[in-house]
Amino acid sequence: MSEPAPEVPEELFREVKYYAVGDIDPQVIQLLKAGKAKEVSYNALASHIISEDGDNPEVGEAREVFDLPVVKPSWVTLSVQCGALLPYPFVR
Repeated sequence: MSEPAPEVPEELFREVKYYAVGDIDPQVIQLLKAGKAKEVSYNALASHIISEDGDNPEVGEAREVFDLPVVKPSWVTLSVQCGALLPYPFVR
């Protein structure tokens, strides 16, 4: 029996425009969408890069060229659990 999906505070991620790099758990994507995040198709348009793989060239470009925060999917789930966007010590 799987755990029920956590309740996402309405509009928790409304300021987040994310670009996902690599394989991200579909539940994490659902949490973002439930919190009104917007997925963008190009990292230069993003406010956050979500990735498990810090060595991916797209992650390096986002960090070095565009100076974007790169967060792990756990940042999303922990933000939902806390009911607020967590600060960026969760950034790699």
